[in-house]
Parts: sequence; structure tokens; C-alpha cells
Amino acid sequence: MATFAEIEPLSLSDRVINALKDAFFSGQLKPGDPIVERELARQMKVGTPVVREALIALQGQGFVRRVTNTGTFVTQFTAEEVRQLYTLRVELELLALQWARPRVTESDLRELSRQIGRVVEAGERGDRREFLELDYAFHRRCWALSGNAYLSETLERLMAPLFTFVVLASGAPLTASMGREHYELVNALQNTGEPEFTEVVRKRLSGIASRWLTAFSNADAPAEQA
Repeated sequence: MATFAEIEPLSLSDRVINALKDAFFSGQLKPGDPIVERELARQMKVGTPVVREALIALQGQGFVRRVTNTGTFVTQFTAEEVRQLYTLRVELELLALQWARPRVTESDLRELSRQIGRVVEAGERGDRREFLELDYAFHRRCWALSGNAYLSETLERLMAPLFTFVVLASGAPLTASMGREHYELVNALQNTGEPEFTEVVRKRLSGIASRWLTAFSNADAPAEQA
């Protein structure tokens, strides 16, 4: 008899959250777009309280901003906010990898390399959405290897909307070579001791941050001038 993986039960609220995240990743909902609870409930054929619960959860994850007496909007960042968030990201992710280094196993390293391979494949196909999701999954795995759930959760809340909105808003291509850059982090986890480890990781993370800061600023410039 065939065996099947257990199907994860999802609440209505979780389904609304997933549908909205799909809209974020696909670009159907863009930074600054309003989200009208009643209209969303009508389209999805669910109650308004279900939509409200989903939006509260997405607000906690940084995907939407709720403005009192005004409404709910897809999160939109200024260039300065992006700079501050990426500066914080470098420091926190560096800390996560520093804590992960003495804990990482050969099995962990193989899994990280496998995930990078999938990112590279998505880049070769030019699949932006899959690249973004797989890239984010790789970093989430690195954060979890720190062994500190609070640090991991902080990075997830900080980075989820940045991965979605900053990269998509920049319009920059997501290439296989960008995916291959992550092998440098895995190699450092496997082969490099301190202080070289911190130097290598900080340089790579800072390079990633600089790339997206520049791309976002260039994409945002015409709007600011208009």
C-alpha cells in the first residue's frame, strides 16, 4: 500500500495569510497598496474577522502596516529604512552564523549545499519567485542553526518583507551566480576558524546588503524625483 505524507491542516486565517503572501511574491500586491478587509473577505468568501486576524498576523511579520483610522497597506520602505534594516541584518545574521559554526554538522552542511543548488537552478531558469523563496529558506536554515530561537525569530520578522519587497521593487535580475555566492558561507562554516570566519562572513553579507541597497535606491530615485 502506498504511503503518503501527513497533510498539514490549515485554518481559514492561515489560508488567507498564504494567499496574501502569494500575492506579495508575485507582485499582484505592491508596496503601498491598500488592503480593504471587506473586499478581501468578499473575494475569498470568508468572514471579515478571519481577514482581520490574518492581517494582524501579517502585521506582526512585517508584511503590512495598519494605520489607525485610515486602513491597512502593504509595507513600503524608504531608502533610509532599507539602509537601517540591512545594517541591522548584517550584524544579526553574522551573530547567527557565529553561533552556528561550532554547532553545525556534516549533515547540516550537506543540506545547506543542497538548498544552494536549488537556488542556483532557479536562477538559471530565471524564476524570480522561486529564487526568492529558496534563497529565503536557505537563510532561515542558517538562522535556525544558531540554536537561538529568539534570534531566529527576530531575523525572520526583520527579513521576510525585505526579501519580498526590496528585491522585487528593485527589478534587478536574480541570477545563478548570485546563488553560488552562498557557497562561500557554507565553506566558511565548514573550514574557517576565527577571526577569519567573521571577516569572510561579514564581507559576504555586507556585499549582499550593498547590492540590494544600490538596486533599491536606483529603482526608487525616479519616484522620488517625480
